[in-house]
Amino acid sequence: MTVIRIAIVSWALIVASVASAQQIELPDWENSVKFQLVASQQPIRPGDAFELALVVDIEKGYHLYGPEEQEPSRTEVAVAGKQIQAGEPSFPEVVKRDLEGLGTYDLYEGRIAIRVPLTLDKTANTEEHALLATVNYQVCTDFACSAPTSDELSIVVPGGTVDAKVAKQHPEIFEQK
Repeated sequence: MTVIRIAIVSWALIVASVASAQQIELPDWENSVKFQLVASQQPIRPGDAFELALVVDIEKGYHLYGPEEQEPSRTEVAVAGKQIQAGEPSFPEVVKRDLEGLGTYDLYEGRIAIRVPLTLDKTANTEEHALLATVNYQVCTDFACSAPTSDELSIVVPGGTVDAKVAKQHPEIFEQK
């Protein structure tokens, strides 16, 4: 009789283990972070100094590493375009978190905006301007990380003559310090 009880308990434990293993959700690395580029003004006139922001929406339960963390995990942004000079990106404040036995890290969670100062050459044309941003990053949960990766995003900003009226864009991003 004892052998039958042990067999039944063992079988129940195996079934419970298999059932709980099937309920483990794998992280959704591809959809956990969304990127968008926005410009601080329209149009962009020859000689204008303006900003481009990489707006990042990070799903709850996920994070990115701050710019001071180790490569290749840290978040990095570079912007390029014809007749454009780019300055150093301005990163928002990080959240310091202790990741259970791994140490304390500088992280980004929720919605952030990484701003990059740009200047259009004084000799630039008055047509539209294509800008390309490259972002290097690694998406993580508190227990697992994706492989480090990079994405390229582009935006086309209208050009204008030197005397064109400029409209400020996205004050919720660019008027914050």
